[in-house]
Amino acid sequence: MKLRRQDLDQIFSQAGAEYPAECCGILTATAVDAASQVHPCRNIQDELHAKDPEQYPRESRIAYFIEPQQLFQIVSTTEKSGGLVTGFYHSHIDCDTYFSEEDKERAMAWDEPAYPDAVYVVVSVYGESDVRATKAFGWDEESRDFVEVEIDIVD
Repeated sequence: MKLRRQDLDQIFSQAGAEYPAECCGILTATAVDAASQVHPCRNIQDELHAKDPEQYPRESRIAYFIEPQQLFQIVSTTEKSGGLVTGFYHSHIDCDTYFSEEDKERAMAWDEPAYPDAVYVVVSVYGESDVRATKAFGWDEESRDFVEVEIDIVD
């Protein structure tokens, strides 16, 4: 996955602006070899938690849930125009970057990834302006698990 420096900076800015809640969003491209475009999304985890804390026990400081209508709109518009979803991103608050078991479960549709070619970018943010790390994870068919992958930063 290719990502422009300015778009990565946009994710960093969003992570700081939404701190202490996790930020989230979708990455799309016009073609496989094109740089991805950032689509910031609204994290509705707190709303879900307030309505049903038993089903959604975690709050936005430690979880995210992309607003479904935004997800549908971005994915459908992208696919209708011949583009593709290249990834998703979210921030981790006051902790390291890793792809959690919950992240893995949510990326799956039964025993296969919902978006097998998508890259999942995780940004570690401490405070409103201290982005300490960025890692990306992609599906590895051989190990049947998500593994750390490189992001190709382009200008």
